[in-house]
Amino acid sequence: MDRQDLKEKLIILGITTGVFLPLRVFFSTYVYDHWLGSLGLVSALGIVFVILIKKNKLGKFGQIFERQMKKTIGGKTGKYIIGFSILFLVYFGGSLYFIDRGETVYLHDKEIFFEIISTGEKFTVEDIPVNELHGPKLFVGIDNLMWVSSLDYGLSVAYAVMDEASDGWLSHLIIVIFVEQLEVLGLLYFYRRTYRQVVSA
Repeated sequence: MDRQDLKEKLIILGITTGVFLPLRVFFSTYVYDHWLGSLGLVSALGIVFVILIKKNKLGKFGQIFERQMKKTIGGKTGKYIIGFSILFLVYFGGSLYFIDRGETVYLHDKEIFFEIISTGEKFTVEDIPVNELHGPKLFVGIDNLMWVSSLDYGLSVAYAVMDEASDGWLSHLIIVIFVEQLEVLGLLYFYRRTYRQVVSA
């Protein structure tokens, strides 16, 4: 990859990230707060991009965008993007799962930890009222793998506490990024169908 090619890729990444992510955050914050309300927003904008590019309405940026799509979608870079998107989906999907468990299954313990943390004072292990905690719940069928339940408990309580400390912004941002990755995969499929002339990246 030469310097010009890298420069063009960074331009596309910067502009699309600078447009897509803030747009979804704004939309889901001020227009419709349910994640389904913003599903399709980025896809629609991505399709509008292609239409405008085909009609030569985006000038130099359109040329760079089209050239990079042709080189990226079917090449190594496209595979990396798909791989990272799937990885992000798993990570952020898991984060939402743990937040939900912290707010339901481990709500009692989450509230105890949040109360301790929200005092703003330094605390030690001795300050935790262990006798009041319910602790991890064993998964059915894996009683011999206590570490799995402990990991689930620790992550669920930690994520739920962080989410409450951020007044729900953590889960809000995670949902935005999660939906974003779903649409990235959809757009990659659309672009691959649109730009059939693929050059190895």
